[in-house]
Amino acid sequence: MANEYFSQTIEVDSKELTYRYRFSKKAKYLQLRISRQQLELVIPQRISFAEGERFLTGRLDWVSSHAHLFYTAKKHYLFGKEIALRLQPDLFLEKYRVSIQNNLLTFSVPQKNTFSAQELYEKYLLHVAKKFLLQRAGELSAKYGFSVNRFSIRGQQTRWGSCSRRGNISLNYNLLKFRKEVIDYVIVHELCHLRQLNHSRKFWTEVAQILPHYKSLKKELKKLSL
Repeated sequence: MANEYFSQTIEVDSKELTYRYRFSKKAKYLQLRISRQQLELVIPQRISFAEGERFLTGRLDWVSSHAHLFYTAKKHYLFGKEIALRLQPDLFLEKYRVSIQNNLLTFSVPQKNTFSAQELYEKYLLHVAKKFLLQRAGELSAKYGFSVNRFSIRGQQTRWGSCSRRGNISLNYNLLKFRKEVIDYVIVHELCHLRQLNHSRKFWTEVAQILPHYKSLKKELKKLSL
């Protein structure tokens, strides 16, 4: 059991806060820490969880004073709609489950979960992107007669997509944050690089033949930074 992480929730300032806790052989005292924007409770192995929980409950003022480190103002999107994230620990759950309803993305997680809601959101985007982006890219390339060597999904830090001289196109899984029309623009943009590996007038003419209103989509893409 030592050094295994478990997740639990507690209410702080009328908000549900997920924290993680672990039992430690080395710890002599109960400890509260902040690690990776997450509250962590360290419990000496000789002490029960119930006692550790009472220790935490007695220090909610301290937790509240550091709330800005746990709650982020960062916005989250899925296919152009702003969504909220919710982490829901389940004592009897063995596998992770995801559901979305009324723009609320809920991650039901096992008790031993060590991922934050933000980390699970990124994993979810990557998982969905591997199916949606690859399928959509295949549809558009076939529809407009492009010959692609290979499509891949990545998490580039500075690009929404890229095209190599070998005909390989890479798409950023974060594209799932945009409307499908904007996603199509990025895919078409990279497909057109197969014929014009530059941003010349000829290149933009290629793009305009497929998406006459590409300029508005391009502008929308710039509203969200990586």
